[in-house]
This record gives sequence, C-alpha cells and structure tokens, in this order.
Amino acid sequence: MNVEASHHVDCSDIGPDGYYDYYYAYTLWRFSDGGPRVLIVRGYDDDTAATVQAWEGADGTRHPVGALDLFHPLVRQAMEYLRGEGRSVQRLSPYGIVSATPVQGWAKAFMLGLGYWLGLLAMIFKSPSGPPGPRR
Repeated sequence: MNVEASHHVDCSDIGPDGYYDYYYAYTLWRFSDGGPRVLIVRGYDDDTAATVQAWEGADGTRHPVGALDLFHPLVRQAMEYLRGEGRSVQRLSPYGIVSATPVQGWAKAFMLGLGYWLGLLAMIFKSPSGPPGPRR
C-alpha cells in the first residue's frame, strides 16, 4: 500500500480585528495499491477522526465510498494505518458522517435514512387533506 499525505490550510484573509473569519487546517491522505482507484481520506488538525471520503479514478472523477467498500482490502489497510496514527475512522455517507465500523455505520445510516422517510410520511399524513382515500 502506498500512502501520500499532504497538509492543507483553508482560511480567510486576516480581518481588521487581527483574526480569521474561518480557518481550517487538515491532512489529506491518498491510499493506493497499484489499482485503478485511489482512496481519499481527510482529517482535521483539531479532531482525532479521519473521514473516508471518496474513491478517485485515474481520470480524476470521484465516487462515494459505500458501506460494502469497508471490506475492500485497501480500505481495511487504510483504516488500520489511520488507527495506528491515533485517528478514529468514519465514513461520509449519503446521510451524513457515520462510523467506518461496518455494523455501526450501517445501523446509523439506516436510522438516518429511516428518519428521513418517516418524517416525509408524517408530513404527508398531517396534510390538511389527510391520506389518500379509496377511489370511487
């Protein structure tokens, strides 16, 4: 496994008060194994968590890291490497940031998705016209 780490700072200009409006310092890791994709992980300096963000193809396109990808050998090696660096590992899912431990991550993503759909159903059934009735 090949690991490339680069440090980045994203910040505003210093204001008249001598402070930044925003300041984010983070490390980007790029993990590769000679295959066609690279795993992108980001970790902020003021947080111990590292977030598995995306797969990057040779053409530069990025795709999300799915729950099943947590079993991919490169992802497993990257998680082991990051934990060795003292980082906890999480994954960016369509529903937000979830644990990179497969069962915990799936459970949280399921609950977040279920909450979304239940909220949507509640809005439909609370509408003034009520739920759709039988057609005549």
